[in-house]
This record gives sequence, C-alpha cells and structure tokens, in this order.
Amino acid sequence: MFDQNVLLVIENSPGPDENFISQLLNIGYRQNQIISSPAQKIRPADYEVIILFTEDMRHSSALVQKLSVDFPDVPLIVIADTTAADPVLPFGADDWLLKSWLQPLLLKKTIQLAVERKKSTYNYLRIFRENPSPMYIYEKDTFNFLEANTAALRQYGYSRKEFLELNAKDIRPADELEAFYKINEELPAAYSNAGIWQHTRKNGENFYVHIFTHQILFAGKTCKLVMAIDIDKAVKTENALKKKAREIENILESITDGFFTVNKNWELTYINKAFEKIIQTNRADIIGKNLWECFPEARELDYSQLYKKALSENVPVHFEEFYPPLNIWLSVNAYPTDTGLAVYFTDNTAQQNYQRKIEVQNRQFKEIAWVQAHQIRGPVSNLLGLVDLFNIEPDDPDNLELLARVKHTAIQMDESIQEIVYLTRKIEP
Repeated sequence: MFDQNVLLVIENSPGPDENFISQLLNIGYRQNQIISSPAQKIRPADYEVIILFTEDMRHSSALVQKLSVDFPDVPLIVIADTTAADPVLPFGADDWLLKSWLQPLLLKKTIQLAVERKKSTYNYLRIFRENPSPMYIYEKDTFNFLEANTAALRQYGYSRKEFLELNAKDIRPADELEAFYKINEELPAAYSNAGIWQHTRKNGENFYVHIFTHQILFAGKTCKLVMAIDIDKAVKTENALKKKAREIENILESITDGFFTVNKNWELTYINKAFEKIIQTNRADIIGKNLWECFPEARELDYSQLYKKALSENVPVHFEEFYPPLNIWLSVNAYPTDTGLAVYFTDNTAQQNYQRKIEVQNRQFKEIAWVQAHQIRGPVSNLLGLVDLFNIEPDDPDNLELLARVKHTAIQMDESIQEIVYLTRKIEP
C-alpha cells in the first residue's frame, strides 16, 4: 500500500504506542518502514509522510515550521494529546488528529489524503520554486518569510533554511524601513507595482530591485507574494549617466559661450545661461519650440544655410554673421550629433568693431603715407635744388628770384605738414 518510510517525530509527548504501530502495520506499512525519532535527532532520508506527536498542537508551531523547511515536499500530520476548542493548524502542517480519534481507517484516509494533497500542491509549488524570477512570501503582519523560490535564494545568497529564519525587514537597508512599513499597509490587495527599492544580500551588498506584489492567503495567513527583479546594473548605469549628464550640464552652464542643441526637426532641446544673456531671451519661453519660428530673421541669413549644411552633410561649420535684431556679431561653431546639432557661439561685436576701427585707421595711415610720399618729397627736392643754385654773392640780382622760389617751396611744405597734422588728428585714439 505505502512504498516509502514513515517518520514518527516525538515532541513533549509519550510518542506512538504499540497500538499506533499496529495500526500502521494494518494499513500497509512494513516494520522496517516505520522510523521513530526524537525531534532533536532527525536524520535526513526519503519519507512518504511525517507524523508529529505533541502534547498540544498550539505549542508545536516552531517544530512544524522547521520540519516543513527541512522536508518541504513531505506531508506532515500532527497528532496531539489535546487541542483548543477551535484549533488552528500550524503553518507547514497538512492535517491533524487527536490521539483519542486514532483508528486504522481514519489514519489510513488521513495519510492518503495528505499525500495526495501534497502531490497536488507540489505541482503548483514547483512552478513557484522553479520560476526564474526571484519570488518570496512573507506574512503581512509579522513580516516573517514563509516561502522563497530558488531564484530568490540565489539572488540574496541564503540557503532555504537561513532565508526562512529571516523576515522581510532583514533584507532591506535600515534607512528604507519606514517607507517599507508604510507601503506594506498602503498597497492594495490586488497586483501592485511597488516601484524600485534597495535590498541587501547576505554579504551586506545593497542592490536595486523592482518590486511587484500581490496579497494572498497562505497557510491560513494574510501574506504578500513578492517578485523582486534585480535591476541593479540598469539603475546604476542610469544613475551614472545622469551624474555624467549633470556634470556636462554644469560645465555648459558655467561657460561664457552661448550653447544650444536642436533635434533634426529644428526643435530647441537645450539652452544654457550664456545663450539667455547673449540673445536676451528666457529659455523657458522657447525650449521645445522650432528654432526658425523663434528667430525668423536668422532664416534669411547665413545661419539657416550653414546649419542645414552641417546637419545634411554631417560636417562641422564655423562662420561669423551679423544678427540685425540685436545689432550684434556672432562667431558660431556648429557640430552635428546623433540627434541633431550642437551649437556654440560668442558675441563677437566688440572684436568686429575693433577690426573695423583698425581698418579705418589703416586707410588714414595710407593717406598720410601718400601725403608724405608725394606732397612733401616734391617740395623738399625743389628746395634742395634751389639751395644748390643759390649764389653766395649778396648783390647778385638772381638771388631775389631764388629767394622767392625758396619761400614758395617752404609755404608748400608748411601746407603739407598742416595736412598731415590734420589727418593724424582724425585718427581716433
């Protein structure tokens, strides 16, 4: 009838008597299949059923739970000397009997039903235990773990026995406990996405998990079935990217160059502080809007043509262009990106004005140089020639004519010098 061993466990009770052993033999067990052991000296083996003898079922919860952990697939029947008027089956036990009820037929049916229920339960339990997603069950009120699958044990680094001795608080950092207590009460009984949390492995390492829960009735208790998906790498990668993005943004916000990005639809996706200052606009008013709609005047200038060249040909461009609405010159560098364009620019107005001032001064210097080369050199040459012709004899009548020519030449030189002085004064300091 029965193919495997039956384990008789004695806890604070006289244990099975000869009458009980006879009943086991009568229902189909052989003598060598009946193994009796104190609760403290149980040896691991293959058992078809475990029968626990206890004085009072109310005081056997700890041992029942230990046996259910050590032998999760073996049905456990509690035989008590006495029990309460309204007995509650300890978690982990499959059925119970009073010693005074014992008779072969009842014992046989109880064992058979417990074995069949365990087989049926085992099929569902196997789905739970072999699920590749880490899952566990804890009692809502006490937070005690009642069950965990293989993936959860592997994820947290515990053996099954170790894990079931813990509770849901033990796998969380201390600074998240208050939030856990709160959400434990507030989550609806139905399926819930509880969000991203930090949990702690056996080795003390904290890691990120995405939690999904469902309230269930398990072993007669209100429990939470939890699926805890390890997303640690994804979250830490995302956090690292966010940190790097913040660092880049801090740099872009601190530089004096104006900077903005647009996507391939020419929508403004980022604007820094320097942009606001140079272009005299509030980024909140234009972010997300079309560049050409915000700055229609630029569409008719080199900005439009060269930005489109950078985007379509995937090449950087540099240019300087006047922007009439603000009466400023901008020096622009635009670079293609995977999503659009990144543009740096500076207000080059002062440099452009200085350049034009230098150009005006250069033209004035050229005028002065021309005066020097043509207006002064001629009179000087004439004056030198007249000096050579001058007769040192004071009564020579030709001297009067020479003196008149010298005077005329001197007047010409004076006029040229005055013109040089005038042109020089025109040059702005």
